[in-house]
Amino acid sequence: MMMPRVVRRAKKRLLAVFSACTVIMLVAACTAGTAGGGSPAGNSGGTDAVQGHSSKFLTFFPCCSWNTTWSYNPYNVNQLGIQNDFVTMRLAIAKSPSLTEFIPQLADKWTVENGKLNVHLRDDAKWQDDTPVTSKDLHDTAILNGLRGDGFWNDITGLDIVDDKTVAFTLKEGQPESLAKLDILNSIRPYPSSVYGQLVTDELKQDVTKYFRMLQENPEQATKMAEFKRMGNAFKKLAALKVDKLIGNGPFRLENITTKEAKLVKWDGFWDADKIKFAGIRYLNGSTQTVYPQLFSGNVHLSNVYMPPPILNRWKTTPESNTALPLGFGFAIIFNSNQKPLDSKAVRQALAYVIPRQQISEAAYGTDDAAGGTWKEVNTGISPSLEEIYLKPDQIEQLNKYPVDEAKATELLEGEGFTKKGDQWMKPDGKPFTMTFTANAETTDIVTSFNSAAKALTAFGIKSEVNATSGAQQDADQHNGDFQAGMAFVGGSNPLGMYNFLLGPGYNFTRQGNYAGKRGIGFGPKMNVPGLGEVDVASTIDWQVRTVEPGDEMNEQVWNWAQLINEEVPYIWYATKVYQFPFSTKEFTNWPPMGEDNTSELWDIISADMAGGLSLAIQQGYITPKP
Repeated sequence: MMMPRVVRRAKKRLLAVFSACTVIMLVAACTAGTAGGGSPAGNSGGTDAVQGHSSKFLTFFPCCSWNTTWSYNPYNVNQLGIQNDFVTMRLAIAKSPSLTEFIPQLADKWTVENGKLNVHLRDDAKWQDDTPVTSKDLHDTAILNGLRGDGFWNDITGLDIVDDKTVAFTLKEGQPESLAKLDILNSIRPYPSSVYGQLVTDELKQDVTKYFRMLQENPEQATKMAEFKRMGNAFKKLAALKVDKLIGNGPFRLENITTKEAKLVKWDGFWDADKIKFAGIRYLNGSTQTVYPQLFSGNVHLSNVYMPPPILNRWKTTPESNTALPLGFGFAIIFNSNQKPLDSKAVRQALAYVIPRQQISEAAYGTDDAAGGTWKEVNTGISPSLEEIYLKPDQIEQLNKYPVDEAKATELLEGEGFTKKGDQWMKPDGKPFTMTFTANAETTDIVTSFNSAAKALTAFGIKSEVNATSGAQQDADQHNGDFQAGMAFVGGSNPLGMYNFLLGPGYNFTRQGNYAGKRGIGFGPKMNVPGLGEVDVASTIDWQVRTVEPGDEMNEQVWNWAQLINEEVPYIWYATKVYQFPFSTKEFTNWPPMGEDNTSELWDIISADMAGGLSLAIQQGYITPKP
């Protein structure tokens, strides 16, 4: 499960990054066919592109998708699409953690004039059938993306083709330019109109445009429109479209794919093909049990597999080993605020005083600087790196650090009518106060942290246990509101987006999608937010993430939500993921450079946007085979 983009906005799916899995792995083999048990690749299409290195190839392991049925159709909701930044490129990639700076990809320039964002495509961009990438491809993709509710449609009122290479997106009145750019440039991945454009008609464009204009004005009325129903029918046809061949526009092309692996090879028609110094990429599925042996045998040359302390110590003594350490995302304990007694702020605060955040983090990651996670002292709801940008030190000092304090926890519980009989806390109704932590069994580091938290609560008198279940069941239980304490990942470069992920309508009183009408974490729905007053939490933060751009207002709103999270404790950010990118110079050299803190701008992009960042590094000529 990947987090392929830097930012997720309204109506975008955030794919959790499971640190216990191998999310992205690049593997180089000295001889063909030795990595991952794959078939020989020395004579596969494109592998002779690098003189003297036809046996060198890279292998990419996507996490947690074993035996998945893949689809060439990215709109197929029942299968997993293969499109990514190696094969089919986005318009641009956002720098991390910036919300306003972009690195051109398929688009080479863009301007805002007269309320329109004009996006110009590269003149030398081609599809892998040797036809040019045109404005019609971008235009038709944008219309079809509207059928699945992509977030950039909240920023615009329409779009039009200007010329063969330019599309103009008409911004809705008052829409911040920076946020529109973020949604459009960093999110849209054009697909060939020759494949999908058959479904784009003038009538469909009118339906999509009219529906989203109404959605911006009256969401309830929008779902009652005839246009909305016709869009639903059109999407069914789009999702069912049989696509026999994947036609990309990126540096690699798909040669073969099965339920276990997909082979990509270098495409010489890519505009910067000369900078790419190896022949191909082979996708494989694997687990930590598969990766670790290859890591130490020298077959694996780049990974972000989680390395617990024993594995990390062994890696440090492995010849030619290196580790980049960019910060990633947050691990949070989320509470079901809709379930008694967790509907009480005092109870959630008491739990915060008992759960030893440093201890449970170090139980999983140890204390090494290169460990997989570092504990977070102040619960602001956002990452330490974003705190440095959006919060002032004196503001953070005003917040409660919730040190381990059983006396304070006792005072809070007794104030809510709890009593202690022997070693067990009893709820006001006379029943024992017990807790269950829900976790994906595959996220072994989170299970370890939760077991440590449960042990501390049990010792305090709240008998607790961990329910380590399947990822699908854990996700369903938490979205449905059938849990007490659960797990969540919080990431991205937009601090309001971090709040929106858990407090917004995607996870809190869900309004759309498979879990529409479900409680999720059940926080609110109305709360007194500092600086805002009594508001509907989910709709307010969802609106803000689409309308508040970087600057003084964003800083103010971040401070408002940080105070709410700190006081109300709907969730506890207990650890910040430190991405471990072990890489070897045994067979490959010219890796992206690192600074004193073992990261850099490019590594930061890779950590926030792995497929995009690695593709960008390859395009810039990094990761080259040794002679």
